[in-house]
Amino acid sequence: MLCTSINQKWTTSLQHDVLSHFMASHTLPNVFAKSQQDHGVFPLHLIGTHHMCPLTLERVQTHTTSSDHQLASSVVSKQRQESGRPLLAILCTLLHIILVLLHVVILALNISGIEHRLVVQLTSGNEIWVTILSASSQTFYMIYCMILVYLMQRLTFLKNVTRRQTVTALHDTMNAWRGLGSALECLWQQSTVPASRWSILSITAYLTCVFSLHVVSSSIIQLQTFNTTVDASATKISYWPNPDVDMMAIQWQSISALVPTLGRFANLQGMGLHNATLYDIIRPTDKSGRAIVNASSFRANCGLVRNSMLHYSPEINADNFGYFTLNPPISKLNHTMKFKARFVHPYPDEVTINPAISLFFPGPTVAFIASTAVNSSNLPGDETVQHVYWEYPLTSFIGNPQPPLIYRMYDVHVVACTIDIQPHVATVDVQTNQLLGLSPSLEPDAPSEWEAWSAPEEEPKWDIWSPPSASVLHNEKWLVSPFVSGAHHPIGWCMNQDRASCYGLSLLEIFFMQQIGINTQFPDPAFSGFSVLAHPPPIPRKILCSRDKFESALSRAYAALLWMGGGQLGANGGGFDRKHEITTISQQLLQWHLGINLWPLMFALTCSLLMLALSMRVTNGMHGRNNTMPIDSAGVLQIIWLTNRFSVLTDLLSDVEDPREDVLRAAGMIDVDLLQELKDVQVDDC
Repeated sequence: MLCTSINQKWTTSLQHDVLSHFMASHTLPNVFAKSQQDHGVFPLHLIGTHHMCPLTLERVQTHTTSSDHQLASSVVSKQRQESGRPLLAILCTLLHIILVLLHVVILALNISGIEHRLVVQLTSGNEIWVTILSASSQTFYMIYCMILVYLMQRLTFLKNVTRRQTVTALHDTMNAWRGLGSALECLWQQSTVPASRWSILSITAYLTCVFSLHVVSSSIIQLQTFNTTVDASATKISYWPNPDVDMMAIQWQSISALVPTLGRFANLQGMGLHNATLYDIIRPTDKSGRAIVNASSFRANCGLVRNSMLHYSPEINADNFGYFTLNPPISKLNHTMKFKARFVHPYPDEVTINPAISLFFPGPTVAFIASTAVNSSNLPGDETVQHVYWEYPLTSFIGNPQPPLIYRMYDVHVVACTIDIQPHVATVDVQTNQLLGLSPSLEPDAPSEWEAWSAPEEEPKWDIWSPPSASVLHNEKWLVSPFVSGAHHPIGWCMNQDRASCYGLSLLEIFFMQQIGINTQFPDPAFSGFSVLAHPPPIPRKILCSRDKFESALSRAYAALLWMGGGQLGANGGGFDRKHEITTISQQLLQWHLGINLWPLMFALTCSLLMLALSMRVTNGMHGRNNTMPIDSAGVLQIIWLTNRFSVLTDLLSDVEDPREDVLRAAGMIDVDLLQELKDVQVDDC
């Protein structure tokens, strides 16, 4: 009995010592209550081990005394502890450094501009490259950031479970890595129970950088469009006549009849005529771009002729003959000239060209007779007035071979216009032949009043002349022919029965008067031919238009004549042949090149630098350690495994009846060091 009693006491004492040593060193975690939390100290013991069986006691004794068993156990423990933790830390840091270097390299390419050398021609069908580049960039950043997040999440877990901290801090850290939304929620929860502010803030910042990289990834490198110029050859067509074209031999009757129809039956855009400007066009081609061609603009400089320079003195009963008095510079001499000539003037409210008076003026100058009123503050009315007579018979004497005539005086004005040419360099669209620009540009027509005509200081020099001939007419006076020799209206007027007193209006004169605001009234078209106006001329009701309007209308008329004669009819149609020459066009090709957007790149570089700094904070001190927990995650199964072994995890929340998040987090503010107690857990517990 005594032996049995002693044996029992010794066994009980030994069992108590061994269990105390075993539980303190190998099985239970060290639990420390934070000083600011009044949670008390929890007694730690293995769940379901209130006593030990003899077999267990024998194993414990063997464990404490046998060095061979300790060596074997340490080998098993070492095998379970081995992991790739240092490798993960090195790989994580290396990948973050590579991401930063990648953005630095892209920045260097942007500074050097090398990426612009990769050019892709933009054609139909290859627009998919924009989508491919954008999708590829987003896919690369998504996969790369997914790997980085996995490594950071893994390393953060390993670092947190192997150091002493509160259960709430471990809980918040694991929840924050679920996503940016969870991280923001955990960051907000730190305001109530501050378990790990800096850790949650770091995780939130890291996930924010990852999100930002996803956003800007597709805009860092893009295919950008740009225009490039490529020279090509094409054929240009000129509407300007060659110097050897005989302008007096052109059939102006056909050409002048077609000018009034311009713009009514066809759109003149892109056909070589723009107002008073003629420009070369490009023969239709499949090429696109711009071409530099020649252009010429007609510019008329008109003025009222003073009667002191040109004066007409009519004679009564002299068959419309009178005396012209010419003074310099019209006389082309240094003295006054006077000669007798017939002067057929228009009926009131008309403007007609006068070929006889046009011959008096030097160079390319034409003269019009305006039987309208003229208002000008620059000239007194009596300085430009020419007095003429309208000689008409009484109605009862019409048909008499020599009826008595009645003379009624009225006033007309002589308008002289010097025609000049302004050369330009024009830019046209190759496909549409639209005029894109002129150099030098045309000056806008500013409103101007009538002034006295003065001879130009230098006679205009231009290349539209008729070949030299023995004709009395000046070669440059082809400017009169379209008005005089052109097609005429079938109805004309006569002052009296004398054929010499009759005159008619050409279609070009009628068109010109319409352009300056004068509409001529004709009698019934059923009565064609000339009719005698046996009544006195009325007082003019029309006022001559402004000077700039008159000049613009005349310039457009001459441009339309050349365009119609050379561009549409040709030599076979009574005009002249167009010139065909080879010219160079500049093709504007739309192409793609790689473009780097600086602001998204700088934003991505900043995010990658911040991610590198945060990763180095997480991996600090982890490159040389290779000890891990038996558990490799913080899932539900791992929590059940830990709870099944330690009553502290059960007792920690056993008294908490309110399962709200803030209550549970407050209850979990107890320091634990799981690694210290779990690294030597036996594999084969009973």
